[in-house]
Amino acid sequence: MHERRLYPRFPWVREVQLRGARGERFAARSFDLSVAGIGLEVSRDGVVGLAQSGGILCPGDHVGVLLSSAVAAAQGDLDLPCRVKEVRRVSLGRYVVGTWFEGLDDASQTVLEELVDDARRRRWE
Repeated sequence: MHERRLYPRFPWVREVQLRGARGERFAARSFDLSVAGIGLEVSRDGVVGLAQSGGILCPGDHVGVLLSSAVAAAQGDLDLPCRVKEVRRVSLGRYVVGTWFEGLDDASQTVLEELVDDARRRRWE
């Protein structure tokens, strides 16, 4: 199938941390990655605990995606600021959350591009 997205997504399964506006943290798992955003699987506790404008996390809310230095192959942990694009319930206690990256600095953008390139190569192995 031909990819029609402006920024193609690639499978990228990793354990990550989500940071809320008040510093709270929740575990999550990524499932895909692009230079524009990251897809996440988040527990019900996470979408409730990270909520800013309602009872659960909603489009427009902000979160940080924290990648450990081992995952990001960077100097120290990588904190990627994101805006929530969509939240979809997939089971009683699990949600899929799509995000866009916002305001990345040059160093973070470079590391992100390297991660996406690696995910692209692994997809075809």
